[in-house]
Amino acid sequence: MAILADIITNISHKEQVEFLKLIADATNEATEGIVISDTGLPDNPIIYANEGFERLTGYSRHEILGKNCRFLQGKDTDPNTINEIRQAIRRGVPCKVDILNYRKDGSRFWNRLSITPLRDKSGTIVNFVGVQFDITELKETRERLERANAVLEKFQSEMNAELEQARRAQEAILPPNKPQSEYMEVGVKFVPLSQIGGDFYDIVQITEYSYGFLIADVTGHGIPAALLTFMSATAFKNSAVGVLSTSDVIEDTNMRIFNKMPGGTFATMFYAIYNVLTRELTYTQAGHPPALLIRPRQQKVTTLATKGSLVGIFSGDMVQYGEGTSILEPGDVVILYTDAISESIGRRYEGQDIEKLIEFIRQRINVPLNDLLEDVYHYALECNAKQLYEDDVTLLGFKILK
Repeated sequence: MAILADIITNISHKEQVEFLKLIADATNEATEGIVISDTGLPDNPIIYANEGFERLTGYSRHEILGKNCRFLQGKDTDPNTINEIRQAIRRGVPCKVDILNYRKDGSRFWNRLSITPLRDKSGTIVNFVGVQFDITELKETRERLERANAVLEKFQSEMNAELEQARRAQEAILPPNKPQSEYMEVGVKFVPLSQIGGDFYDIVQITEYSYGFLIADVTGHGIPAALLTFMSATAFKNSAVGVLSTSDVIEDTNMRIFNKMPGGTFATMFYAIYNVLTRELTYTQAGHPPALLIRPRQQKVTTLATKGSLVGIFSGDMVQYGEGTSILEPGDVVILYTDAISESIGRRYEGQDIEKLIEFIRQRINVPLNDLLEDVYHYALECNAKQLYEDDVTLLGFKILK
């Protein structure tokens, strides 16, 4: 429109009006409404309206001509928008607004209105050209989206509050403190994928000299996995009290949660009991990655594995859990971990995740326990081309001191 204004500045007023009418007539089939007003007449009335303006407003041309465009305004038209138009006309500058207007039948429509002043050779404004475009559908769609976004934001806020509560509840089932013992050092690395997850671990003192170390992984993520985690962790705690057989504890845990897990869900577990006096380690693997026994004196890293199925998916008479034993020496380290570690390494070294993990640890066999857990965490992360974990990550380890 600015280019058009430049073109017609050098022609007479009468020629300008005729030229504009010619252009507007050419747009009669268009959806845009076009009007021309005359500033030389009282109240700046409309002197031309195309058919698009008639279709847009429902008024016939004889009802439009001679009136100021404000007749389209109504009770809900924003006064600030009206004032913006008035100020632009008063200052003689272009204006573009979205304004609520009313058709002849009283129905409302949102009008994207562009107003451009036209000047004669002397620079005096002689006409205003108004172009109207019905944006009601666009406006209503935007408002629906804004309302939907408001609902989603409220839902997100409520969900975040619930997740925070669930996170605190999940933290409550984890050991509040690592055991302090002159016989061993304990380290933990726990990183849920979201605020809450399906991994959990536990460290229980069974007797004065026996400690149990559990690492577990429940299928899924988020709140559903957290609910299964609470149930599985509670079942384990009840099963572990005073029991020195790892296989008995896992079998009893399985019995407690069987038929309570939703279809297709299960848990994997690795449970080890260490007696600090006899230095005997007893362990049971239940569908979980094998633990690692690190022996710096011998420069060896070996796996700790037994026979055993998933937990919570088969009844007690259909599954048996094996039990393994090993005598530990001062300096030995045992590391338990969830499958996020092995799966991430497996993405780079398909089928060799355990071998590559052992090889990595052997190169750091004398690294302090907590540093070693951090190193394993970052090594597995770097093995994933995405440089991120796609599951909860838990590492639990203990080192024999004397």
